[in-house]
Amino acid sequence: MPTTRNNIKLLYDTDDADCAAIIESLSEKNATYLRRRRLLEGPSAHAKDLVIECAEAIKQDSSPALLDRFIAQVSENATEFEILTLLVAGWFALRQEQWQVTEMLGREVVSRDHHDLMAQRLIDAARETSKDLETETDRWLRTRTCGAPFREMETRVNGEVHFCCSAWQPVPIGRLETADEGGFWNSDRAREIRRSVRDGDFSHCSRWHCPQIAGRRLPARTEETQSLKLELEEGPDRVILSHDRSCNISCPSCRTQLINLPHKETERLNQVFEDHLLPLVSKATKIKVTGSGDPFGSRHFRHLLGRLTQAGPAGRRIQLHTNGLLANERAWNDLGLWDKVSSVWVSIDAAEADTYSVLRRGGDFNALRKNLRFLGDLNARGDIDTLRLDFVVQAANYREMPAFVDLANEMNADGVYFLRLRNWGHVTPQEFKGLDVCSSDHPEHKDLLEVLADPRMAWSGVDLGSLNSI
Repeated sequence: MPTTRNNIKLLYDTDDADCAAIIESLSEKNATYLRRRRLLEGPSAHAKDLVIECAEAIKQDSSPALLDRFIAQVSENATEFEILTLLVAGWFALRQEQWQVTEMLGREVVSRDHHDLMAQRLIDAARETSKDLETETDRWLRTRTCGAPFREMETRVNGEVHFCCSAWQPVPIGRLETADEGGFWNSDRAREIRRSVRDGDFSHCSRWHCPQIAGRRLPARTEETQSLKLELEEGPDRVILSHDRSCNISCPSCRTQLINLPHKETERLNQVFEDHLLPLVSKATKIKVTGSGDPFGSRHFRHLLGRLTQAGPAGRRIQLHTNGLLANERAWNDLGLWDKVSSVWVSIDAAEADTYSVLRRGGDFNALRKNLRFLGDLNARGDIDTLRLDFVVQAANYREMPAFVDLANEMNADGVYFLRLRNWGHVTPQEFKGLDVCSSDHPEHKDLLEVLADPRMAWSGVDLGSLNSI
């Protein structure tokens, strides 16, 4: 467990009280750091700045020898320390050009919490041997813009609202219950995130997990985008609904057991949707269901889909993200989805039945293939606009990536999307390190790079998403 003030001194010899005092002072500020990551200390109080401020204050009061001991003790006992301590030690190591130590400390943070942007940036800077934290990605971002904070929003299970996936942009802009009051769309945090994008610093965006950044797909800045307003009169054009984790299977990449909300909680969410979300959703031209569970395995999302097909403008505005096991003709009939669905993304994570049975607990590979043929036929006939198959890359499946491309072609899919495994807090940091083959220090990482060189991976339909960063 990370250190507390009660056990800090137990880790060290009693004659190194100065080093223990540094660690204790950082421990006292760890909660502030975590609040700053969410802009809870104010829109101008950034987490990265706190790391550097703490490091500068410690440097002024410490000898070079003491700083060396601090870096050594933290790196040798990395699993014992809180996040801020690891990051400050990582910052000192970066400034001293201890690239491997910096990366190791950053990896320890990321293994606990994939949302930590400072850790990601330390790792990237160490790999590019940049003492000042600036990387090629930062220089590129200064020439780019992103429309998401100006036209999109995503709901989460905890009731918070983001502009996009919380792994891509971790700062929430507000809470679901305040939607009808405009309580998040133009909040202080919303305006700060828009500012960071408008100004090209992208302070609150993940260089790793955002596929638009990792894949270098953001549009160039223009005079028009540089003058975008931070407070908007119009609501979101695209809404991603991810506030229910209910699903008919339990995949180890995101959960440890089956999740299905009880009827009472489903009724509550139905009412929240009617009272707070429907006014926003009714105006959106694109509505994605869901990034959290399964649209057909959730009673709430089935209710929601039924309402969306009954109300709102005509046309294909629904985007479905599903495991595919219940995405069949019956669902299309029951929910009135005909000519209402623009795209279907199917998360599968395997190309072979044996692997599928491990990574998609409770799933039936034969049933999936039958439904994929149904979806592929819809796509071939033009009854939907896009069919995509998704694959979370991890140690258990990365060798099947080329075969997954073959599966997509067989099923008339337009493409495949690969993404890095994330630790949503459901596995220990040590377990995650063993699964995260995308990490450069994983023992099979070089084998992954060889798989990526397979000729089948050159298909134009392959999107490496967040894997582009490796």
